[in-house]
Amino acid sequence: MIFWIYNAATLVFFFLVLPFASLFLIIRGLTDKHFKERLGVLPDNVVLPDGNRLKIWIHAVSIGEVKVAKAIVNAIKGIIDDFSIILSTTTKGGRQTALREMPDNTVVIYNPIDLFWCVRSSLNKVSPDLFINLETEVWPNFLWACKRLHIPAFLINGRISERSIENYRRLGFLMKDVLSVYRLLSMISELDARRIISMGADPKKVIIGGNAKYDLLGREARPELSKRMAGIYRIDGNRPIFIAGSTREGEEEIIIEAYLDLRERYSELLLAIVPRHIERCRNIEFILRSYRLNYCLRSGMENDIKRDSSVDVILVDTHGELFGLYSIGTIIFCGASLIPLGGQNVLEAAVWGKPVMYGPSMKDFQGAKELLEKVGAGFQVNDKAELVKTAKWLLDNPEESKLLGERARKEIERNIGSAKNQVESIFRLLDSRKFTFG
Repeated sequence: MIFWIYNAATLVFFFLVLPFASLFLIIRGLTDKHFKERLGVLPDNVVLPDGNRLKIWIHAVSIGEVKVAKAIVNAIKGIIDDFSIILSTTTKGGRQTALREMPDNTVVIYNPIDLFWCVRSSLNKVSPDLFINLETEVWPNFLWACKRLHIPAFLINGRISERSIENYRRLGFLMKDVLSVYRLLSMISELDARRIISMGADPKKVIIGGNAKYDLLGREARPELSKRMAGIYRIDGNRPIFIAGSTREGEEEIIIEAYLDLRERYSELLLAIVPRHIERCRNIEFILRSYRLNYCLRSGMENDIKRDSSVDVILVDTHGELFGLYSIGTIIFCGASLIPLGGQNVLEAAVWGKPVMYGPSMKDFQGAKELLEKVGAGFQVNDKAELVKTAKWLLDNPEESKLLGERARKEIERNIGSAKNQVESIFRLLDSRKFTFG
C-alpha cells in the first residue's frame, strides 16, 4: 500500500513539475549530455564491469560525498582485491569531480530519478552485488527495488541535519518501511543515530561509525597539493590571502566589505572568493564591479601569464579546488553560515593547520564546529564587525594562529580510521569468511 501511495504522489508531482524543473535546470546550466542517465537510460558506450568481480554501486550526491567515496574505495581495497565500482552522483559538479578523482576503472553515472521505471532500468543494467549509500539521501523506489532484486543495501557515514529531521519525521509511516531495507545504518555521531532511529530505523541495525571524511582529509592534505595551488594562484608566501570558501548568496557582500576594512590596515591582502555554486559567479562579478575592485577569474589564470599581480580579488569559477586552496590561506572563512543554511565543512581548512572563521549557522556541521572550538581553532563571527576583528587578531598574531591550527590538525588525525571500520562492518554482515580484516 505504501508503495502505491508513494508512487501515485510521485507521478503527479513529476508531471506537474517536470516542465518548470527542466527549464530551470537548463537556464542554470545544471544539465549536460549525460543527464538522460537520470531517466535510467545508460548509454551503450558505458562499459559496465562484469565477470566474477564483486560489483559495488556507491551513491554520492555531490562533490563532498564523492570525496568520501574515494576514502571508502581505499578502505575496500584493504579487504578485497577483485572488485569494481559504479559511482552515481546527483549533481553535475559531483560527476565532474568523480571523473577527475576516482580510479580510472570507476564507472560514473547519474543516479536515476526516483520513478520506479527509471530505477529498475538502471539497476537491471548495472546489476550490482551490493549498494552503498553515503550520507543520507533516501530514495524509496531505489531501495524497494534493491529489496526486490535481493541487492544488499547499506547506509554509511550517515548524517541527519537539524533542518531535515522534522521533514523526515512527518513521513514516519513511509520512512520506517524504507529504512528497513538497509542491512546496516552507520551514522557519524550519536546524535545522528538517535535521529535516524526516531525516523523509524531499527535500533539493532544502527551503529555509530564516525566520519570517513577524517580519513579523506588526512590522506589528501599533501605538501605537493599545497605547492601546486601556490603555483596556480601565484602565492609566494609574502602576500597574505583571505579565502572565503563555499559562500552563498547574501554572504559575498559581507565578505567584500570586511575585506575592504581589512585592506586599510593590510594593503597587500588578497581575497579569494569560492562560491558554493559556480553558476553564481556572474552575479558575484557584478557585485565586485559595484565595489570597483580589480578582480580576475580563476578559469583564466593558468593561461594568463601576464596577469596583473596587484589584483584585489580572485573569483574561483572552477570545480574541485577549494580543499587545496585552503592550504595557502592566511585567514579563512567558511560560508553558508552567516545566513541560515547550516554551514560547510570547516575541517577541510583545519586539516591544513588553519584556524577557521564561520558564522552562527553551523547546524549541519555541529560536530566539526565543536572539535575546532575544543582546541581553540574555531572562531564564530556573527557579523561583519566580528569578522574584521577576528581576522585582524589572526593576522596580527601569526605564531599563535599557527599553534591553534596545528592543534586542530592533530585532533583531526586522532579521528582517522572510520572509513576502514565502516567498510569492515559491511563485509562482516555479507559473509566474514570470504574477506580479510586487519
